[in-house]
Amino acid sequence: MKSGLKARTLILNSLIKSPLQLKDLRLKTGLTSSSINYHLKILEKHRLIRKKHVSKRKVVVEQTGLGQKLIKNFT
Repeated sequence: MKSGLKARTLILNSLIKSPLQLKDLRLKTGLTSSSINYHLKILEKHRLIRKKHVSKRKVVVEQTGLGQKLIKNFT
């Protein structure tokens, strides 16, 4: 599996149970902040995740219905 696909799959799998803040996503996946941001942009572009700004400095990431469906079919 290519490293980019592996990272995006890891991110989507981390979001299965509940939305996460960016810092929690970084801790759960072990990816760097810059890597997470890069892959989140790709996942958001394809409508697999969405970001919600809950305050000035707090961003929560969650899967969309399409992202959930993709992970169910993939696993």
